[in-house]
Amino acid sequence: MEPNDTHAAAKRSAERGEPAAPGRPPGYGELARVFLRISLLGFGGPNAHLALMLDEGVEKRRWVTREHFLDLLGVTNLLPGPNSSEVAIHIGYTQRGWRGGLVTGLSFLAPTFVIVVALSFLYFRFGTVPAVTGLFWGLKPVIVAVILGAGWKLGRAAVTDAKLLGLALAGLAVAVFLDRWEVAAMAAGGVAGWLLYRRAPGPGEPAGATDGGIIMPLGRPPAGKPKRRAPLLLLPSGAFAAAVGEFGRLFWLTFWTGSVLFGGGYMLVALIRPYVVETYGWLTAQQFLDGIALTQAVPGPIVTLVAFVGYAVAGLPGAALATAGIYLPSFAAVFLVAPHLERWRQVGWFQAALKGVNAVVAGAILGVALTLVPPAVPDLWAGLLLAGALVAVFGFGVGVLRLVLAGLAAGLIRTLVSL
Repeated sequence: MEPNDTHAAAKRSAERGEPAAPGRPPGYGELARVFLRISLLGFGGPNAHLALMLDEGVEKRRWVTREHFLDLLGVTNLLPGPNSSEVAIHIGYTQRGWRGGLVTGLSFLAPTFVIVVALSFLYFRFGTVPAVTGLFWGLKPVIVAVILGAGWKLGRAAVTDAKLLGLALAGLAVAVFLDRWEVAAMAAGGVAGWLLYRRAPGPGEPAGATDGGIIMPLGRPPAGKPKRRAPLLLLPSGAFAAAVGEFGRLFWLTFWTGSVLFGGGYMLVALIRPYVVETYGWLTAQQFLDGIALTQAVPGPIVTLVAFVGYAVAGLPGAALATAGIYLPSFAAVFLVAPHLERWRQVGWFQAALKGVNAVVAGAILGVALTLVPPAVPDLWAGLLLAGALVAVFGFGVGVLRLVLAGLAAGLIRTLVSL
């Protein structure tokens, strides 16, 4: 980023009441440490991961502003693949280009993969899932409070007038009453934003201008740096997959699923179950349900369910192959879109569309958090824990790490008392 670009970014951030991203990008080691920590603390699904990324990457380190983070959310929600993983890759790309994206994406994935493989070994050796439900009892209400806090912060950045408030409320309603229609709602929000906020350029303005002129990108690599075109991927055919046996079928299934996985990680269950249980018979129906329970009991992205499936097929090599298959489309999609996103953010019509998408996303995050309240509060003590966590988040701004540790401690105490 050139000095005048940095000054412009700082001025815009100051006008929004936010500090700008620093001029010097973080090192690869820092990127890895932050996303390893996010993965290890990421109990509660993709919205919990996004809340942690907001806290670590936006609020603490100022790598991107809230508006930029919302832009990343809006775009990755319209790409196939696990959304929170793609946001992690995007953030790394804004700081260190494609190498940074690899570091953050792999760091976010690695802890969950290791844990799932270890638990898969125990499961297929002893036939049970280790009992961790009691330990995480106190974590669920805390995570709901964290997600609500993140949704509120993003809502404040995304909702700047009554029209955007209406779109945010629509996103909230869809998340609560029309589950799995969030992607369609975001697309509709983009159309609405384009219709409501587009305008023709004034005299002497370039075609991509919006109010106040061209919006310069906040991320890296610097403007003007030549981009390399991504190589074309040679996709294996179904006949090829059949020829190489179980490994081929496993990779092709996970790669295909990652290529059409819209609507969040939970869609994975619906997409792969018919093949895993019925067509190929790799798992029984009960084993598949146990695998879902196992991946929901550990931190990180739920799509590592494919590691459990892969382990059932061929042990550690199968788990690694299945995980590579599900994530290759995500890395490819982000690396294809990310270089252009920084230019698209300068274009007036794209900015107008993102206004609508971001408002719907912020509302949907709040809506998802509300749907999580009933299962997270099975009893009075959990309700009191949720109330305390809400006070800590909204009243005192307590950090996510302290809240997660407090929730784990509460679950541990409850487990010990009930023994």
